[in-house]
Amino acid sequence: MWEATVRVTREQEVDADPERMWALAASPAALAAMPGHRFAFAVPAAVPGTDRLCCMIVSGKHDVHCAVVDVREEVPGQLVRWQVRSAPSRKETLTLAVRPRAGGCTLSAAVSEVVPRIDKGSYQKYWHRTVTDWADRLQAIAEGRMPWPPDAMSAEMRDVCAGFELPKKTGQASASAVISAEPGAVWETVWAPDSSRLIDPETVVWAGTVPGTPQRSVGELQYTVQRHDDDRFTAIVDVVKELAEGRRAVTQRIGHPDTERLLLLTPVAEGTRLELTARWPAPTVRKTHAEQTADTVATHLQETAEAYKEHIEKAAGTPS
Repeated sequence: MWEATVRVTREQEVDADPERMWALAASPAALAAMPGHRFAFAVPAAVPGTDRLCCMIVSGKHDVHCAVVDVREEVPGQLVRWQVRSAPSRKETLTLAVRPRAGGCTLSAAVSEVVPRIDKGSYQKYWHRTVTDWADRLQAIAEGRMPWPPDAMSAEMRDVCAGFELPKKTGQASASAVISAEPGAVWETVWAPDSSRLIDPETVVWAGTVPGTPQRSVGELQYTVQRHDDDRFTAIVDVVKELAEGRRAVTQRIGHPDTERLLLLTPVAEGTRLELTARWPAPTVRKTHAEQTADTVATHLQETAEAYKEHIEKAAGTPS
């Protein structure tokens, strides 16, 4: 496919100290200030092969998704360049620069993105409008005319990420494993936000709770950052819809695909039965294709259950 590069820059004078403008520009708050409903937060760990990863939850026209960005260039006090690292591959960078001037500073906001050549005109219009609005918002925040974007997710964004109602007709797949450990020990391992790192450390580079959402409670947002072979990343966000501490939980994936997962622990003579069930809106495809999808999901759930079993029993020193 033929490609073209869209570049848009906006400069404007800001009546604020350069230090204040830079504090905003170099933080996830600057990403949260982009137009639309969004919340940005830093991944609180050094991830090999990156400089400073951030996740950005964005509410679009049709869904909610989470992008992964990385600081690829930084001159302290002067310039920061964010690169989108989300999969599938997107060749997009966002740059903010601050220059001192008498009585304040000059802010420069710029974007560069490689797009299909046939769509260059529409992308050009979109980014011109977006960068202009972004720069205006950053100026207003630095000058104290708009509030500083919060470090914790706002109630408005929590409502955006509150989940969905599944239709009556759904696809479904399940898996289970009996683990030689008490239910309490199994729950503490499986329910921990970073549990996915324990069973898949090569793929999952970080997992935790989205700042500002309740922990171990309905409404908690748990996120997982996964690395792909092409050194791109995917951020997966799930909201807790139901929770019976130590026994049962229902979570839903934020954004596509719309998937709900049930976690259920049951005491048995051998220890604890771990059951994982996934449900999703029934796709409008041929029956054979739907069955193949269910089989694929069931296989993944079984692998996950077995991985938890192996990790928990190994940690407990249970003989195999």
